[in-house]
Amino acid sequence: MKRFGFSPNGHLLFRSYLFLAITLVVVASVLDFGFNQLRSAQSSEQELWLSSTLKLVEAELAAVPENARELRARELSESIGFDVSILQRDDVHMAAESQGAMAMLADADGNISHLRDAPGMNAIIRIGPVEVPHESLVIRLLPPVFYLSIFAVVGLWLRPFFRDINLISSAADRFAADYRKPLSTANTTTQLTGLARNLDDMSARLSGLIQSQKELIAALSHEMRTPLARIRFALAVMNSNGGGDLGKQIEALDTDVQEIDALIATMLNYARLDHPDLQMNWQTVPVGRWLAEAQEKVQAPNGVTILTELTSTSAAMDPRLMSLAVSNLLVNACRYANENVRCTVSENGEGHEIRVEDDGRGIPSSERESIFKAFTRIDDSRNRETGGYGLGLAIVARIAALHGGDVEARESKELGGACFVFRWPGQVK
Repeated sequence: MKRFGFSPNGHLLFRSYLFLAITLVVVASVLDFGFNQLRSAQSSEQELWLSSTLKLVEAELAAVPENARELRARELSESIGFDVSILQRDDVHMAAESQGAMAMLADADGNISHLRDAPGMNAIIRIGPVEVPHESLVIRLLPPVFYLSIFAVVGLWLRPFFRDINLISSAADRFAADYRKPLSTANTTTQLTGLARNLDDMSARLSGLIQSQKELIAALSHEMRTPLARIRFALAVMNSNGGGDLGKQIEALDTDVQEIDALIATMLNYARLDHPDLQMNWQTVPVGRWLAEAQEKVQAPNGVTILTELTSTSAAMDPRLMSLAVSNLLVNACRYANENVRCTVSENGEGHEIRVEDDGRGIPSSERESIFKAFTRIDDSRNRETGGYGLGLAIVARIAALHGGDVEARESKELGGACFVFRWPGQVK
């Protein structure tokens, strides 16, 4: 099919369209044929009955004297259940005047009278008026059956597609929850096998890349700590024996080593949070005591004050992970604050909320979404004094997702700086 310009998906669409079109044409033809056959059979039976009845009535009336025909017509009316009357030829004009010619006459109510020309009697025989017969139930149901059959055919056609889509969607959800288990849907699909096979291959490559990346980060982090420990020990020995400028250089080197060690610890924390086997330890904890313990881990710079406000007494959370998130938010706020940092924990009908605000210069609106990505920092903060590693807010966003919530950056209306809003449902899973 490719030489005619059809892609694999175009081929599938063409086959599906052809199947649907042919099936509908066949169904319509069969139903139309059956409808016509029923109509034809019913009309033939009615015409045969009418012709025979009129012929019999004519024979009965012709067998009696003319002056007795009216009486005989009333007797026949009682026998056959229809009014039988004799009309003068001058009162009715019939287009055909041959022996046995028949015609129909409709009254104002729509009832039909059947006429038969009887030249031998020099009269017109009339039967009726007869109520119009109702169509049979089968004939009335044929149009709805036809349209229902269309829905049935389309449903049968779409069912395997919906089944395949559900299979692929479910497998994709499982892969999103655990990247170590690639998709495996090509053998279970029937119509979208090509798409499923491509997705299976892509997920397998992604799984391998992600797994390799995480193993590399973990291995490097652990391996780097051993030589760093030796370097720190050597620096400590050299510092004890040196002095003056050498001591200052050794102190600077030790600071760099501590910074690298802190970076490794932060990378390991981030890697652990993104691991599928991470188990949440949900607990209902007193907010006041928990927040005080989390605040103790943060060393505010000189001149910066951390204020706390509580309107919630208890909340469901993983206290260890939530402490890590709040600590990162407070450290980030203290880094850019001028004098004040405020942390507010509140509760509403939808769950809990933590706000961390500062009176610094704030975050440009164009950067408020990207700062939650790993290793992302605002350009003008890339220096030793203010710049972090670009992982703190990424860790906060991951912890929010693990709690079923989210975090966003805003502008603090009261302090004028940045405002981070951390929301989560606060329900034990």
